[in-house]
Amino acid sequence: MSFISQLSIKTKIGLGILLSYTSFEVYMQIRTQQIISERREEFKKFTNSKDSDVSKFKSVSVAGMFVNPFEEYRPQTAFEFLFVRIMELLESFYGNKIELHDKLPQPKDGAVEVEDLLKLFKPDKETMRKNSIILQTCIKNDDFSALSSPAAKSWLERTESNNSSSIDQQMLFTWLGQSCALVQISGINFLTDPTISDHLISPNLGPKRLTKSPMNLDDIMYSTNDKINFMLVSHDHPDHLEMDLVKKVGNKTTWIVPLGLKRKLAAKGIYNILELDWWESADITSLISTSENFKDKYEVVCVPAMHWSGRYILDSNQSLWCSFIIRRNNESILYHAGDTGYSNELFKVIGKKFGPVFMGMLPIGQYCPSWHQKPRHISPEESLQICKDLQISKMKGIHWGTFKLSGEPILEPKNLLIELAKQAGKSLYYGVPEFGLTYLYNVRDRSEIELHI
Repeated sequence: MSFISQLSIKTKIGLGILLSYTSFEVYMQIRTQQIISERREEFKKFTNSKDSDVSKFKSVSVAGMFVNPFEEYRPQTAFEFLFVRIMELLESFYGNKIELHDKLPQPKDGAVEVEDLLKLFKPDKETMRKNSIILQTCIKNDDFSALSSPAAKSWLERTESNNSSSIDQQMLFTWLGQSCALVQISGINFLTDPTISDHLISPNLGPKRLTKSPMNLDDIMYSTNDKINFMLVSHDHPDHLEMDLVKKVGNKTTWIVPLGLKRKLAAKGIYNILELDWWESADITSLISTSENFKDKYEVVCVPAMHWSGRYILDSNQSLWCSFIIRRNNESILYHAGDTGYSNELFKVIGKKFGPVFMGMLPIGQYCPSWHQKPRHISPEESLQICKDLQISKMKGIHWGTFKLSGEPILEPKNLLIELAKQAGKSLYYGVPEFGLTYLYNVRDRSEIELHI
């Protein structure tokens, strides 16, 4: 009697499932590598073609699942997925119960706790609201002259600045934690990767925020005068897309999402959606104003990222992941990276097509342990390389200090980026934002001001 015949039915079924899954993973890996190899050979034939590098990095799916066409990427199996989720729960417990309350030496004031350095600032809701109202009034009256007028004197007095800035040259940036930020460009409001609740999954499951969001939904609606023009969602991981917030905002905004995510939002009753593939762009000017007197052209470009998607094992990579670039009059104003690992050739291609970029929101946390995180997340060192590749003038390092999801100490991404920027002579240009603090940028002269309340 053979060994197999002696096994129970349940054991045989389990072994069959394991063998089938392993075979599927092997097939996915082999096929993905074939695609990468084929594209590499094809790319060699068209080295002088303007779009040859883009075609090399087009999105691709295998067996109905999106895959990463990058040589640097290593896919994770379901076993690794489960193991890392367990590790994240343990790290979350450690971060909230222990590391958050570690004592840090400060020569002047004695020892302080980590949470003292994760303090919240009050966003400048009034300046954001003022700009929103001015734009909305311009649209209503079909007269946009107020956008080019000098800004109201209130914020000039608060910042003790003698330089006036017209609203059409203003960008306001307020970090709400992780990759969620309220960004206002010339009075147009963008909310990125919306996640503002206290818990990642639910009050009883998943990591708890290390610090509360500086703004709740009411604050955001007040600051935008009830007009979040666009919601940019880079992928559907819970720390980048809060489904409770999706339901609350609904169709009051235009959701801009990568390929495949429209179906998930539609299941929640959302229909006001722009769904984009890698390298696709959407002209959003008419969604701001249809008037011929509105002279600026705005577009959102969906560019590749090296990551993955899915909220559960069964929906893994059913939708695409991406980064976004907001462009005005063919100039790149904002690069929202979402989540990504570093691919040397990819970022040089993005920089070649869309650089220089005025400001970059780059994720600098969740890079340990390196054996798991490196294909999916960048480190502070790699964020500086992306700045170089995309010719980014100003960079804010985000995606740290919000949830404890990985092995590095909570404050390490912040401290490491500050030190690396200092060594590179870029301290005035690259840094980390404070939670809730509103930063005002003059896009024309590249100046940066902190708006304190």
